[in-house]
Amino acid sequence: MKNFAEFVKANKKILYDFAEKNTKRNSNGDAVISKDDPWFYEDEWDEHYKELNRLAL
Repeated sequence: MKNFAEFVKANKKILYDFAEKNTKRNSNGDAVISKDDPWFYEDEWDEHYKELNRLAL
């Protein structure tokens, strides 16, 4: 993990700029996922959420 931390520290601006360039924002400037993004239709997260709720009860 130390190597990864060093990599991030050394490349922080490049990584941040890349992430910012690939982030969609709404009119308020909030990061959002658009409805045409393929991730929008993934249902695996719904299953994880249901499982976490089941375990929490």
